[in-house]
Amino acid sequence: MRSEPMVDMHAGGRPLSRMDRYMLDFQRANPTRPVSVTCYLLRVSGAPDLDAVRSAVAERVEAFPPLTERLVERRGRAPRWEPGGGFDVANHVREYRLPADAAEDDLRAMAARLSAVVTPLDRPAWEVGLVTSPGADDVHVFFRSSHVWVDGLSQTRVLTCLFGGQTAAAPWVRTGRLTARTLASAAVRQATAWSGPSGAPAALTEPSDGTCTVHWAHADVARLRAIGQAYGGSVNDVYLVTVGGAIGAWSAPVDRRPVQAVLSVSTRRPAERSVLGNAFVATRVALPTEPAAASERFEMVRRQTAFYKGDSDAALGERFWSDRVPSRFGRATIGGGQDLRRAAVNTTNLGLIPGPLTVAGAPVIAAMPVPAVREGRRQVLVTLGGLGRTATVGFTVPAPRGAELAGLWLAEIEDLERAAGIVAVPDQHVLTLAGGLETR
Repeated sequence: MRSEPMVDMHAGGRPLSRMDRYMLDFQRANPTRPVSVTCYLLRVSGAPDLDAVRSAVAERVEAFPPLTERLVERRGRAPRWEPGGGFDVANHVREYRLPADAAEDDLRAMAARLSAVVTPLDRPAWEVGLVTSPGADDVHVFFRSSHVWVDGLSQTRVLTCLFGGQTAAAPWVRTGRLTARTLASAAVRQATAWSGPSGAPAALTEPSDGTCTVHWAHADVARLRAIGQAYGGSVNDVYLVTVGGAIGAWSAPVDRRPVQAVLSVSTRRPAERSVLGNAFVATRVALPTEPAAASERFEMVRRQTAFYKGDSDAALGERFWSDRVPSRFGRATIGGGQDLRRAAVNTTNLGLIPGPLTVAGAPVIAAMPVPAVREGRRQVLVTLGGLGRTATVGFTVPAPRGAELAGLWLAEIEDLERAAGIVAVPDQHVLTLAGGLETR
């Protein structure tokens, strides 16, 4: 098999990718669920007003036309993303007001509430929410986008186009020599990864009281890299090992089955990162939740993630698998992966936004991922993101004691450093945000 060229991303619009179409079908089948990429809450040092933010966004959209794309469906034709169509910045940039005496507690539940909003398919696929409080020196910006339109890497690109220095996009191709055997091996790996049920922490199987909170923990990415080097793993391996350890310390499993986590894996090579749309596979990883030597936990993760790394034939197979995965299997992985019986944890690694970012000239000093709250979904949602050199992990937890997970994740980092003999200056901190707000 030869590599296949991908379509131009701009001229006359673009057809939906296979993964775009799966996300579209899933949104239609679940109209009350937000099929969103992990959202972002940006902390801004300064207080630009709504008019200034709208003006700045409109200027960046003019330089980056794909931001005007809308889903267009015509009778007898496949749906397409088409740019233009009368861009109205007021439909994309809104203000959310907090009380004049707002404190951290007033932000409590705000991120969760906004992340739970469904983006209608006939509306703009992204939104900037300016969160303000009268008299405050700083503001926040809440950003969300539809997963039908983009995946995590694409969303990072959108953010850098809106608030960073990125203004260009280019078409790309799937490069490399693909064989039928390579593609078949990818299919076998996917089928094996999804076989069998998942164990679940006891906290997720107890009767729900409706609690669902969002929490963050921050650490310098250099610490994660140093740990990865010490144990022969990547930052993503460190992420999965520490999430597994935190889950195990938070709540014991109800049975002896491994706690499985959905892992969204990008299928782009570095040269392919400029594409908008969805290019990923969803697989499952058994998390190392049981107490064990750090080297054993890293080896457990490496065995499961090695196929998705680098430019090996196996990794190439996974890239093409995302373009050709049969519809029935796509529904099982994308839809089934949101079921506690299939996976107790849903993880994503967005990578760090390179920065710097500014909102109407005001610098962004923190970028906190917000895994989208989904009604009735009993899973721990975890996302690694952040800005510049600061890695930030966001936890959305539909169970009591959810605030403990952020601290337990930081404790796992310290334990791994201690076991490896790494001396690090503690730089981490935990943020918990929740609350209500008015909108206009």
